[in-house]
Amino acid sequence: MDIRVDISNSGIDNSEIAGCRERAQAELKKLWTGELHFTGWVKDPYEFTDEMIDELQETAEKIRKDSKFFLVLGVGGSFMGAKAVIDLLEPEGDNNTKVIFAGYNFSGRYLHQIMNTIGDSDFSICVISKSGSTTETLSAYGIFKELMIRKYGPEETARRTYVVTEHKSSFLFDQASAEGARIFDLALDIGGRYSVLTPVGLLPVAVAGIDIRKIMEGARSLASEEAFKGEALDYSIVRNLFYEKGKKIEVFEFFDPYCAYFGEWLKQLFGESEGKDGKGLFPASLMFSRDLHSMGQFLQQGTQCFFETFITVDEPGEDVQIPDSAMKPFAGKTIEKINKCAVNGVADAHTKAGIPVVRISVPEMNANVLGQMLYFFETQCAVSALLSGVDPFNQPGVEAYKKEMRSYIEAL
Repeated sequence: MDIRVDISNSGIDNSEIAGCRERAQAELKKLWTGELHFTGWVKDPYEFTDEMIDELQETAEKIRKDSKFFLVLGVGGSFMGAKAVIDLLEPEGDNNTKVIFAGYNFSGRYLHQIMNTIGDSDFSICVISKSGSTTETLSAYGIFKELMIRKYGPEETARRTYVVTEHKSSFLFDQASAEGARIFDLALDIGGRYSVLTPVGLLPVAVAGIDIRKIMEGARSLASEEAFKGEALDYSIVRNLFYEKGKKIEVFEFFDPYCAYFGEWLKQLFGESEGKDGKGLFPASLMFSRDLHSMGQFLQQGTQCFFETFITVDEPGEDVQIPDSAMKPFAGKTIEKINKCAVNGVADAHTKAGIPVVRISVPEMNANVLGQMLYFFETQCAVSALLSGVDPFNQPGVEAYKKEMRSYIEAL
């Protein structure tokens, strides 16, 4: 495993952590036995065969040949994982098909701007909805489908439409089947926020020019009970011990702006998995050093209701040197070396102030490592939720707002 977890500044005694490991292993085992619902993602890195990867890559190549833009419509887990991966790994170059995400809000201005961006260029659409009836997604699909029909006609529109949904009757599945659109099945036993390593995430990522085989190889390297033996679940254990000791918020902190949507993915993963039955840590995300100039004061001296989780990369892919003519002491140094000083300086200052700090790091950012990270956090999140006594895989509270919103829409 390329992922390192440092809990030496968490303030929690090692003996207390060790005393929880047997229980954490028991909860991990439940993910593998099949006794829990929606655990298809656990074995998916192995069950998602090389042939299935080849099919997605061939589809992605066709889309790149057909289209300057690939419009991905989905909300929550149907887009955030893919967006996180593309932001971190998308190759540079003007010849790549641009992946645009929509269908996750009700902003007319945003959709209008996308229409202007696409203009007269060729484009294809991917519609992602586990239920096949997601309000934001299907609303946007209706708009862009009509645009495609006017541009291409019904037959070519169907050829340029790709759907990821459950293989069962729904508005989206039934319509796509009748029209002949390409449908990728989303397994019934994989929930949206655990679906990034399925066609939900892999198709948009492949269209962006990223090697999805390497992503899956990284995930497979951790897809076993053995990979999480010993101290490997200490992160999920520490999170629960913080909660028991009165912490209410986990602040994920990044020092690379390209990690912003990885933070958004983590917020949904942990928030929707743990936030129920009156329980759960509230997941927040901050981007340093930017947010040190807005939230640094609160973190240093504000209400101590939180702990911090740093997520960093040891060696960046690129760096820029500051010229000798710049202000001392920065002159002649590189931006990334200064960034590392920020990481260590913040960690030291906050530790001295008594703030618990967990540090998670990887040696570099590439497709294999990111595949590991996606599977790592999915597993840690599921075990953490089970340790707290909640079902990681349902979201009954989400249905409440949907019901009320639908009543207002129907009354328009």
